[in-house]
Amino acid sequence: MTSHIRIAQQNTRKSLMATKELLSEFQKHKIDLVLVQEPNTQNTNRILGYPLQATIHQVGNNSKPKTGIVINNKTLYTKTLDNYTNSWMTSIQVQLDKTQLIISNIYIEPNTMIDEHIETLRNLLKDYEHLPLILAGDFNARHTLWHDRIVNKHGELICELINDFDLQIHNENSPTCITDNGNSIIDLTLSNSRATPHIKQWNSKGPLSGIFDHVYITFEFSSKNIPHRTPFSTRKFDEKKADWTKFHKHFSADRIKKLTKQLGKANNARKIDQIIKQFTRIIQNAAYHSIPIIKTSPYLRRCNWWDDELRCMQIVVRNKRYIFSREKNPQVREHYYNEFRSFRNKYVRMIRRKKFLKWKEFLEELHSQDTWGNTYKMIKHKTNPKSHTLPIIEDFPVKEHPMIMEKIVNQIFPSQASRSSPNFSLDRIGNTTQHINLTRDYIESLIHKTNSKKAPGIDCITNGMLKQIKSLISNFLAKLFEKCLNIGYFPKQWKKGALTIFPKPNKADLHNSKNYRPITLLSSIGKLLEKIIQTNIQNYLIETKKLNSNQHGFVPEKSTITALFEIKKKILNYKADRLTSILAIDFTGAFDNADWDIILQNMTNLNIPSYLIRIISSYFHNRQIIFTYNKHRYSKTTTHGCPQGSPLSPLLWNILINNLLDTFSVNNASIFAYADDITIVCSGKNIKELHNTILTALEHVNTWSISNNLTINFNKTNILNFHKKSFPSPIIINDNLVEIVPKIKILGLTFENHHLRNKINFTTHINNTINKTINVKNILNNYCKNTFGINTRKRQNLYKGLIRPMMIYGSEIWSDQINRKQIDKLESLQHSILRNSLMAFRTVSKSCVSSLTRIETLRTNIEVRKIKFLHKNRIELINTLDLNQHIRDIKNLELDRLFLNTNVNFRLFFVDKIPKFIFTNFYTTQFFTGHGPFNEYLHRMKIANNPFCFALNVIEKIHKEDEISSELSYRIKSHKFHFK
Repeated sequence: MTSHIRIAQQNTRKSLMATKELLSEFQKHKIDLVLVQEPNTQNTNRILGYPLQATIHQVGNNSKPKTGIVINNKTLYTKTLDNYTNSWMTSIQVQLDKTQLIISNIYIEPNTMIDEHIETLRNLLKDYEHLPLILAGDFNARHTLWHDRIVNKHGELICELINDFDLQIHNENSPTCITDNGNSIIDLTLSNSRATPHIKQWNSKGPLSGIFDHVYITFEFSSKNIPHRTPFSTRKFDEKKADWTKFHKHFSADRIKKLTKQLGKANNARKIDQIIKQFTRIIQNAAYHSIPIIKTSPYLRRCNWWDDELRCMQIVVRNKRYIFSREKNPQVREHYYNEFRSFRNKYVRMIRRKKFLKWKEFLEELHSQDTWGNTYKMIKHKTNPKSHTLPIIEDFPVKEHPMIMEKIVNQIFPSQASRSSPNFSLDRIGNTTQHINLTRDYIESLIHKTNSKKAPGIDCITNGMLKQIKSLISNFLAKLFEKCLNIGYFPKQWKKGALTIFPKPNKADLHNSKNYRPITLLSSIGKLLEKIIQTNIQNYLIETKKLNSNQHGFVPEKSTITALFEIKKKILNYKADRLTSILAIDFTGAFDNADWDIILQNMTNLNIPSYLIRIISSYFHNRQIIFTYNKHRYSKTTTHGCPQGSPLSPLLWNILINNLLDTFSVNNASIFAYADDITIVCSGKNIKELHNTILTALEHVNTWSISNNLTINFNKTNILNFHKKSFPSPIIINDNLVEIVPKIKILGLTFENHHLRNKINFTTHINNTINKTINVKNILNNYCKNTFGINTRKRQNLYKGLIRPMMIYGSEIWSDQINRKQIDKLESLQHSILRNSLMAFRTVSKSCVSSLTRIETLRTNIEVRKIKFLHKNRIELINTLDLNQHIRDIKNLELDRLFLNTNVNFRLFFVDKIPKFIFTNFYTTQFFTGHGPFNEYLHRMKIANNPFCFALNVIEKIHKEDEISSELSYRIKSHKFHFK
């Protein structure tokens, strides 16, 4: 914990370049927080120009901010004071050891101070008089009390405020605003009696450069034991800088061989745990000697575009400004000012150029062919920003954090009776022995398939490390896993998980633990054993067909699409001649409240082999979660629940809920499940019968949930009617009203009633998809311009891998339910995005764009997906030996059709088809399509009369009809000329 907070204040006069220069300055000197007046907003309601990861406190409610506080030190605990934050004032609370520091940043425009301003400041000083408080900013107030030459109205009012509340003025006898019209002291730093003793090293450096009219002010607030966030992560080693040769050198293969021999004699749990402990230390030791520890700075990343040339120019501009500001002779002063202004403009242009070139280099990544680089990461961050804060803890004093952590864990994982292991007796199952044989190749394939980006467990051993030594450890792990399976023991080291919680999206109350999603980070080695167990259980259930066919979650050859297809099919079947409703049921904390005894009993009822039941029982025994926040740590032995993050958890949940699917036998109702998402389609000949069917179905599920120690979340359980009739009475279960909604979202697809019996309304889903796609398209267009950005290939890969899957999700379900206008909107969006990928003019046709990108129309893609889905699930089989070739033929036929629909210029250029080696960019696309100012280009290059190029004098308007386009802007005499 440091003993001071470094604070800076600066008026940037709404300038982006001034903001960038300020950014380089406070990052260089490790300023903790910056009070900014007149920030750069570019006529929006947000402060712009700072890094994406920066925390910025500003006014909300769509008000244009005139002040803001930028937190450069992300480890500080800060919170906006909403009552004292508005367009001209930003107030925050900084957590100290035993109290809070209040900082208020003020900007009042010249000659605008009114009673409301003074009254707000008085209320702030009264409300927080018992806490240290700092008032700072640009008051546009002048008074001799703080050594200014004159007194204005603002100065009189602020002077009265200072006297009434006994505020300390920290300004010295130096100007804070330097312009060609003169100097003044209008930027003030004030503090109350509780803050004054802690403020030190107040310093006015003068203007950083000519960009600023206002000086750069810094000071420190000193206090004992200022609390800071200490980021916790199980990812300890920086594998990007790993020396894998050194890692192999320090990895002791001989010791692994000795441990393998010891395994043969290990016949009990204690010896197995000792061997695993030694094995873990061998890998960790190799990592410590070859991979650097990840070091995180509490401060924002420095500007990599700020170089020595800019620093030299900054010094020159600063000196020129100093010379003109000190000159008394008006004529000489004007000469110096013009000289200063000229060089300042040159300096600003250089900042803009340096920044743009670095930004372009960052986005384009010319050294890399990876599509999923910086541009992709920027899009993901914009569309799905991640919050790294935990208001449920951080909004409270530090001394209360241990108690809050304990409360969070106990609320998410409540204890069940007084047990740390299942009450299920293993005597109920047979005592048969099973000898399992695992091969080295199988273990190596398991390791190879792991995701290197997955976070490790508390042992900090990553999948990347295991991949490096898989050939050296595969034999040992095969013997170890065999031993665990044969004796029915899951090692205790792998039952400890690091708990991390994330705020759920779109949740307002972040002080409620139910609005956080718990993820348990488990050992990477332990998860290999879990995958082996999961595979064996899954294979048994599939072979014996004991898993209910209505379960679509985490089942081979099933998905959300198969679940939605069955739901849609059942709705349309019922809807044809009956009243129909669907019921979406949600369980409260389903995975976290799964009962171990019931899972084991269900496994026994399903006749799962006894060795698998034994190891699952051991898997549940004495499981421990460890929640770490800063230097505080709380651990708890869980008594129920399937850890989210475990490969076994989805399968164990499926075993638990399988009994519900098997026993559900309500007339005129069908049940479908995707993991814990339950959907029931109900029907009735009349409204009374439908009402009774829904009640019966709900009562059945509610009875089952009570007997299985689960709770239905009635706030999220809804009914959607596919009719317009009203029920005779509300649907109530145990005094809980089930709400009837006009639309319902199931597995990412929004269902609505349609007035036609053979239709389901997906209008809301299509509109939401269009809006999301437009949002992503606009973000992509910001990063991919005609003159810079990733190349054409990467742009098209981004579309095919990121945007198109989002656009056509569930198309197998809704493609035959939407109208032509809706599909045309989606088609138009694809054209717009692909046209951007080619850097083509807006007038380029869809046919030309599709031909150059070799990407079929969205209609064709949707049809192809549906054909593949129906064939794969044996719903509509295609009479072909090679489905993939059949799909390629469909796409090629569509591309050929599109090529024939292109303009004459395009077809003359390529004659038959487009070669694969064609490279498109802003200029080549114009030549290929015939859209662009070619006459101007050819004259500029002085080749208008070149024998290879016949340019017409008039080229701007050639888009009347395909027949008229024979009047080309140019003709190509030799194809080879352009391909060179």
